[in-house]
Amino acid sequence: MKKSLTTPFQTQLWEAVKAIERNSQAEVVVVIRSHAANYHAIPLAWGAISAWLMHTYIVFAPEFFPDWWIYCAPMLAFTLFYGFAHLPWIIRLSSRRSSLQKNVEIMARALFQKGGIHQTRGKIGLLIYCSELEKLVYLLPDSGLEIALPVAEWQNLRTEFQQIFNSRQPHTALLAQLEKTAAVFSRYLPAQANAINELPDDMDIDL
Repeated sequence: MKKSLTTPFQTQLWEAVKAIERNSQAEVVVVIRSHAANYHAIPLAWGAISAWLMHTYIVFAPEFFPDWWIYCAPMLAFTLFYGFAHLPWIIRLSSRRSSLQKNVEIMARALFQKGGIHQTRGKIGLLIYCSELEKLVYLLPDSGLEIALPVAEWQNLRTEFQQIFNSRQPHTALLAQLEKTAAVFSRYLPAQANAINELPDDMDIDL
């Protein structure tokens, strides 16, 4: 996903993270990925069902079909629907919401561990994971940061971050939400003098 982000957006994103960390003790990492999991089974299912339906129609239809059509039509149906089912909105439509959420959570927790976000001294790391195919945002705070904010504040933050995918410009909405988050963290965890930036603002985590 990182290659699809424009350089100006990357710069704005890193500046937004720096603003949070400059005004609070929180250590924030934002990761944006195209998808949280591989959904290979969905296109295969669409292709197989369409091929079966085409074959069934040819067998029971009153019309006469030439041999070449009987042979090619199911394969053509499979190919067309297999390709069609790779569209993100088809994958979302074909998946249960709970499954999409679970995939995003699993990926977020893997990134959290692999990126060492749990290794800050005050346990004040936060991963903001945005998954574009699923249109979901997952906030994963470390224990110290989670305790510092009231439960209601975390609920509000999660709701507000999720709304960025309701915008026609999710990247712009994300930057605006990060700016609002800076004020929240500054209120509950104000910055300390001589604080050390423990996590890179431009962290790129490979799994």
